[in-house]
Amino acid sequence: MEPVSKDLLDARLATVETRIEGRLVSLETRMESGFNELRAEFRAEMHKNTAELVKWIVGTSLAMSAVALTVMTFVLNNAVPKAPSYPPPQPAPAPIVIQMPAPPAPVPVPQSPVSSK
Repeated sequence: MEPVSKDLLDARLATVETRIEGRLVSLETRMESGFNELRAEFRAEMHKNTAELVKWIVGTSLAMSAVALTVMTFVLNNAVPKAPSYPPPQPAPAPIVIQMPAPPAPVPVPQSPVSSK
């Protein structure tokens, strides 16, 4: 085996270093672009999910409000006993008049002549 000179070793080491640094830079660039793409996808998905969540919360709130209003209306209409509804007052009926024939005139009773003594 022949001895390796320091200059040759330094040259080989410099070549390996530049090759490794070039590969590291390309790996770093690829990783950074990949992470940026993932971050953008994640942000878009989070925005979509946030909008959908807001839609569901608003819809659920409206539905719960409608159900609560319906239940309260039902309870208030049926829990309190209703006052009896009287028929509207009607005008007094015309009085019934029964007409009878006039009584006959009294018949004079004949008087016996009374003597005066």
